[in-house]
Formats: sequence, structure tokens, C-alpha cells
Amino acid sequence: MTVKSTIEAFWQGHSTQDIALLKTVMAEDMTWTVVGKTCPIAKTYEGWDGFFGELLSGLGEAFKPGTLKMTVKGLYADEAAGMGFLHLSESAELHNGNLLDVELVDVFTVKNGKITAVREIMDMAAVNAAFGFGEASA
Repeated sequence: MTVKSTIEAFWQGHSTQDIALLKTVMAEDMTWTVVGKTCPIAKTYEGWDGFFGELLSGLGEAFKPGTLKMTVKGLYADEAAGMGFLHLSESAELHNGNLLDVELVDVFTVKNGKITAVREIMDMAAVNAAFGFGEASA
């Protein structure tokens, strides 16, 4: 699998919540880092348990069912470097009544057709406001 096809398969699985498909392209010991210092969800999630169990299930509990909308704005791959970028817009209504509306970039590291690491970059002030985590500090 190429870097691009791996990321495309990830997106297909992520957008349809197909965990089995995601596990075919994500290394079991992969890391997913939400980049930031001012938000409780900004940290590194280790392996499938961290990504599926902690990060995705936590977000799933916070979002009102049926309100999550994700749109790909761009997908770029550097096959030689084993890296790719997925640019998304994401919005969802939360159970607290707030709206999350952000653009984000996921930076993928891919080895042998498996995602080994992702760094996710987005506006943490918007995340803090939506989740009610308080004001983000500079």
C-alpha cells in the first residue's frame, strides 16, 4: 500500500466508523498525538486502546448523535518520506449545547502500509470553548 492509499483507507474507515477497516491500516502500537498545551484532550494516545478507547469514545460521548460532520479539504502524500497530511473541517454539536467547528491537519507517518504515528493540529482555544474546558491560555 502507498502512503496515499493508506491514508485514503484510514479516511474511509474513520468517516464510516469502520473499526475493522481502521485496524487494517493502523499499527496496533501506533500513537495519536493531539498537539497542544492548553486543552485536556491535547496529549499522546498510545495504541488502539488509546485511540479507539480513550480518544474516539470520549469524543463520541461528548457529541450529540448524528451531528458530526467531517469534510476532507485536502490529502497530500510524500511517498519517499513515508508521510502524508489530511486536512479536514469538522463540526459537531455537543451535549452541553455548544458547537465545535474547527479545521484540523493530521500528519501521518506510514511504514509498510501501516499508520505508526499521527500528529493532529487544530485550534485548541476553539476546542476548549466548545467542550467548556475554560479559557485557553496563550
